[in-house]
Amino acid sequence: MKKIVALFALAAVTISSCKKSDLQLNNPNSPTPTEALTAQKGIENFALGMWNKLYVGNNLLAHTLVMHSIMGDEQFSSVGNFGWRYVNQTDYITIPAPYNRKIRNPLELSQPAQLKALNTLPATNGSATNAIVYEWNMAYYVNGQANLLLQTLNAGVVTLPATEKAVLTAWAYWWKGFAYSRIGSMYVSGVITNSTDGSTSPVYVDRNAIINEANSNFDKAAAALTPIAASDAVYATTMNIIIPTFNRTNPMVSPAMWVRGINTLKARNLMVNKKVSQMTAADWATVKTLTSAGLIAGDRTFVLGMDPGGVNDLTPNSQQHPYGWNSNKNNPGWVFPSERWIQDFKAGDQRFTKGVTAFAANEVVQNRSSRGLQYGTRYYLTAIENGGYWSTNNRSGQVQFAGSYEENALMLAEANIRTGDLSGGLALIDQVRTANGAGLSAVAGAGLSQAQALEELRSERRIALTYRGLAFYDARRWNITAPVSAGGGRANANVVVPNSVIGTTPAAGWTLLPCLIEYNYMDYWDVPVTEFSYNVPDPSSAPIVAN
Repeated sequence: MKKIVALFALAAVTISSCKKSDLQLNNPNSPTPTEALTAQKGIENFALGMWNKLYVGNNLLAHTLVMHSIMGDEQFSSVGNFGWRYVNQTDYITIPAPYNRKIRNPLELSQPAQLKALNTLPATNGSATNAIVYEWNMAYYVNGQANLLLQTLNAGVVTLPATEKAVLTAWAYWWKGFAYSRIGSMYVSGVITNSTDGSTSPVYVDRNAIINEANSNFDKAAAALTPIAASDAVYATTMNIIIPTFNRTNPMVSPAMWVRGINTLKARNLMVNKKVSQMTAADWATVKTLTSAGLIAGDRTFVLGMDPGGVNDLTPNSQQHPYGWNSNKNNPGWVFPSERWIQDFKAGDQRFTKGVTAFAANEVVQNRSSRGLQYGTRYYLTAIENGGYWSTNNRSGQVQFAGSYEENALMLAEANIRTGDLSGGLALIDQVRTANGAGLSAVAGAGLSQAQALEELRSERRIALTYRGLAFYDARRWNITAPVSAGGGRANANVVVPNSVIGTTPAAGWTLLPCLIEYNYMDYWDVPVTEFSYNVPDPSSAPIVAN
């Protein structure tokens, strides 16, 4: 067992109400617990401190969600900070007739080659352009915190009310399940560790074993929650202690909601980690079983919000939150809605009407910073406080990063459609659109073919699940991110093409054209250099780099 204390960061938190100081752990280089873990209040605040593991130097969950969004072509980012521009570095864009031009990205490197080249210590510690490290760090920070919480609870040094101990146990196991889900769904391999002393294992296991570990931890969380009644006052009190005000929901996440949310996440773990072509009848049956016991309309899950004053939360500035990055007022130029996402809205969708605003003609973005044709758009996102959904100028809104009713319904819809129950699947799509106020005509009973039903499903996932960390997973499993030679890419994809590229006038203008985009993205990332440089793989380990 080699110690990797730089990636562990455990200690006790101060004892006070839900303030920023609650979420700051002392001395990240000392994994030894202090006296706080020998008192009830200390244990409670340590559990609250789980949220701080999402923010170590930067809001790691926010970075994760942004990168998944831009790799899934919901949005784009041309900035090099945090390696963002490199994760959505498409390989080729082919402009249609009569221009017939095939244009490679200006760096002339595929995304896999680019990301591998940046998975170095200088690109991590110097230029901070190694995009691969952020999600890994987030997951293992969280896992380490959960391990120590479990050790403390199991040691029995402090006698807690039975319900409170059950809630805190479920809390630790849920976060471990979440952490391993992120690792297994994004990296070729990972480490399974229950260590509480800052050490880790040199035995790397493949992503499937990591997903199995995630589901095992989810099951342990569900087992701890199942006996708890919705009316249990200790449950409510404990939840209000471990969830800060800016991340609370109304109604509160009940024990039953929490368990249903676990079923939704287990269904996600199965669906997003197989290409559609690899899914078997048994797989779809499992998805149906899990989603039938998953989240329902009105359920709440864990969310990432903001404090309106910017004082007592994990977003200390106008960035550090997915909706903050999207602010065209406060953070112009960081991220923009993709034209490919825009074209997935159906005509008349009120979510487009309310959530998207057109740039003035002279503000349309084209080939931003001369870094690629995919970096162009006619739109920006309307702020939540102005009636929108995915952006804020004043720290409003909560991101549903931990599953949702919409995700669960659309997974069940897809399982139904792909196994022949078109009417059942389309009815679920209609239900999601109604719940979201889309204002679209029903598609159930409209006589759609399976191919047409799947297109409704695809476009609805693109819109209803925006910015929930799912866009890249979908593009991967639908094979869109694969090379064109392997059946990948997106045809008839709208691109804002500068007129100077196609030789039309005015030269400073642009033309929206249906192009063929060849993404050629990595399916699963290599293990970050910050792990394997200090934790050399045992010879028995699974491969730590993707082919």
